Amino acid sequence: MRLGIAAVFLVLALGVGPNLVAAQANSERHNPLGATSPDTAQGGAIVGADAQVARDTLLRPPADHSTDWVDVAEFPLKVVGWPLDMLLIRIPAWAIANLTAPRPPNFITRGYRAAVEFGFVPTIQTNIGPRSSVAYEQQFTRFHPFYASAAVSQRLSQRYRMGVVLDGEPVSFSSEVKWQRDAQRRFHGIGSQTTHRDDAFFKHDSWSATARASVDALRFFTLSAGAAYEHNTVGAPIGEDESIFRSLPVETLYGALEQTEFAQLEFGGTVDLSRMENFQQKGVAIGAEGRFFFGVNDTDSDFRLLSGFVHSYLPINPQQLVAVRVVSQIARHDEGDAIPFYHLPSLGGTRSALGYPTSRFVDNDMISIMSEYRFEIWRELHSRMRAETFLFFHYGAVGESLGQLESEDWHPSYGLGLRLSQPTMLLGAAYLGFSGEGMTAGIRASWPF
Repeated sequence: MRLGIAAVFLVLALGVGPNLVAAQANSERHNPLGATSPDTAQGGAIVGADAQVARDTLLRPPADHSTDWVDVAEFPLKVVGWPLDMLLIRIPAWAIANLTAPRPPNFITRGYRAAVEFGFVPTIQTNIGPRSSVAYEQQFTRFHPFYASAAVSQRLSQRYRMGVVLDGEPVSFSSEVKWQRDAQRRFHGIGSQTTHRDDAFFKHDSWSATARASVDALRFFTLSAGAAYEHNTVGAPIGEDESIFRSLPVETLYGALEQTEFAQLEFGGTVDLSRMENFQQKGVAIGAEGRFFFGVNDTDSDFRLLSGFVHSYLPINPQQLVAVRVVSQIARHDEGDAIPFYHLPSLGGTRSALGYPTSRFVDNDMISIMSEYRFEIWRELHSRMRAETFLFFHYGAVGESLGQLESEDWHPSYGLGLRLSQPTMLLGAAYLGFSGEGMTAGIRASWPF
């Protein structure tokens, strides 16, 4: 019995064992990794048959599935999305890549840089005279401290200057020869009750030679003195504007029908305790000036112009500030015919009343009170630049004398604006002004206070 059972097991071992060994060997030959775990896998080169199997697998065409809703919607979506993809992604990406790509400067850029290095400096001016509008100015500064410049504005006003500036401590000196044409100066008449509907203009040509010196007696106290000669001619305005020669009795305006020549002396002094610190002006500044005109040749007129100002800056906090400016001008006729009408003090414009156009009101005396509330609305991340909005209220008057001003002589105006500045200097300002006569607007690269 036992011998029979042993014989059966021997037969099974002889028949099954060789088959298992052969199958395992065949599996390892076609699959080098076999059925073992990665820890027990055996490496080896890929034989030709294995490479052919892999190649056949990669080249096998994809399965052919039946059409579904994705296939139906894909094409129209691509048709619709292609323009959007071009407009919103590809074209902007191409433009940015081309604009920001480093490239050598072109002919225009090289020419501009060469001109600036040589001393020709082109600039855009917001004002080269009364109501001049935007102007292009070409400056020549190669032979410092000597300079020369030529400017022409949108309204065809012109200004040509040459001179020398000697900045020293504590004495400074400047001298200049200038010819200027104000193509469209505005004039409504003399007095505080003139109507803005009488909107008339004239052309004012003048050439002058001046020499001035100033002394910084202390760091905050400056004295100045100067002498000058000027020649003036008045004519019809350039353009189609209404002329004062058609709408006003010009025979009553001294200087409208005759040329005038004056020799001048001027004296002034300023106490400046203000400073600009961290985008804000602080402190107070006070100044006064007297200009004395003496008629020469056929000009029978001697007069004087006296002016003064007070600027005060009251910070509320690092973002808010109240600024107040009081300015006054007084004209007095000493002897001779009269004071030329274009030299009379005026109210209106950025220097005295933003809600009115430049030189809106004209008379012997003028006073203006200008107040502004400024507050920060944006500051650059590294505090290199900031923008602030300002609200202003101005109150001014003109009359024969300051002591005779009455309530109807005062003209209020108000408005708002935007100032852009660096920590220690103003870059520019824009404003909208309102008054009983309408609205004014402007952009300036400088500000009176």
